[in-house]
Amino acid sequence: MIETEKNVELSRYTTFGVGGRADWLATVKSKEELLEALDYARKKKIRFVVIGSGSNLLISDEGFRGLVIVNRATKREYVKDTVVAESGANLTKVASQSLDDGYLGFEFGIGIPGTIGGAVVGNVGTKTGNVSDILISAEVWHEGKISVMDASSLDFDYRYSNIKEKPEFVVLSAKFRLQEGDTAIAKEHVKDELKRRATLYRGQTAGSYYKNPIEGKTAAELIDSLGLKGYRIGGAEVSTEHANVFRNAGGATAHDFFELERYVAGKVLDKYGVTLHPEVMKLGDFI
Repeated sequence: MIETEKNVELSRYTTFGVGGRADWLATVKSKEELLEALDYARKKKIRFVVIGSGSNLLISDEGFRGLVIVNRATKREYVKDTVVAESGANLTKVASQSLDDGYLGFEFGIGIPGTIGGAVVGNVGTKTGNVSDILISAEVWHEGKISVMDASSLDFDYRYSNIKEKPEFVVLSAKFRLQEGDTAIAKEHVKDELKRRATLYRGQTAGSYYKNPIEGKTAAELIDSLGLKGYRIGGAEVSTEHANVFRNAGGATAHDFFELERYVAGKVLDKYGVTLHPEVMKLGDFI
């Protein structure tokens, strides 16, 4: 039987370090425990949400009325040129092990904070690759039933899968296809990328805040051109290292980040006529 805690502060479960309380919280450490928690919520008719590392998540100051399931299901299995990982597995660890084993294709995931489940839902990636490039299938829970969805059925797009619009669907595990090859060059590139990210994403951040526009300049270039690096609302700040990164500069609230999001996007829209869409997902009510 899963154990639940009552009235839990959620700020310690996000990289922003903000967020109110959950009515209940359960931490699961395997796919079996995750299924148990999901079935418990379904049978009790309790509103629920599954979160991973909280690295791409802004939780409202009012918190979440229901059960928050913290996914720590991390089992992974490498078989030749494929890897199957549970949805709570750390993305960087899965990708790093693949590269260490002599396989290419997943190195774009090294250094990206987050879990396998979140990576599939958000089709995360970099300029060098995306989850959609290597995903074979995802094992998904929905209303007590488990199914396997081929990658082609997820309607992948830039930072998007159709599961993103279906919070009642929960990724349990995912299977990826890799390639054998010379990993020496990739490992050197990864070292450089990790150094870069350590500088850009220092402190309490969620990585890139906005999606890049389809055409033209990146979100960072647009924001930087307006001189908004270092701009702050309350404790939420536009990073001085990267204009598309918001940082908790100390004592920030979720409302501070939300107001900063609206302010920055409004300035970009006024100046360039470009609408910026957040990459960071929200949980709870924002007004």
